[in-house]
Amino acid sequence: MGDFLSLYEQVKRINEVEYTINRLIYKHYKQYLNSGITTQQAVVLDIVYLAKRITVGEIAIEMNISSSAVSQLIAKLEKNKYIKREINPNNRREVFITLAENGLDYFSKQDYVEQQIADKIYSKLSSKELNELERIVEKLREIAMKEL
Repeated sequence: MGDFLSLYEQVKRINEVEYTINRLIYKHYKQYLNSGITTQQAVVLDIVYLAKRITVGEIAIEMNISSSAVSQLIAKLEKNKYIKREINPNNRREVFITLAENGLDYFSKQDYVEQQIADKIYSKLSSKELNELERIVEKLREIAMKEL
């Protein structure tokens, strides 16, 4: 039981450290990250960004929500010029969703922040430490994907 408690305490400390780092990063780069979009809208943008071009139905499957729920999210994002709809020339009934100017800007700001974090924080670790950190978080991801 003693070992178990120390495992929980250690996990708690790790989580607190991660939370603190993320909070500091967010506070420091808020002006780049605070784009006034909801978490669900951010998920839609991430999906569109990775796919480059995707349909509403495909987004719905990916997010595990209804197509009408996706359409509502898209309407808001389209109104704010984050994404645009394009009719598939090969199938007029099919609409492709792609990033619009604000969507592209959103990701270039994210890239900028990631570069800043790499330069200001991660560059202070040795390459040995970085490789070890990468190996550990990759392993945690594998375990999480298997267990959850």
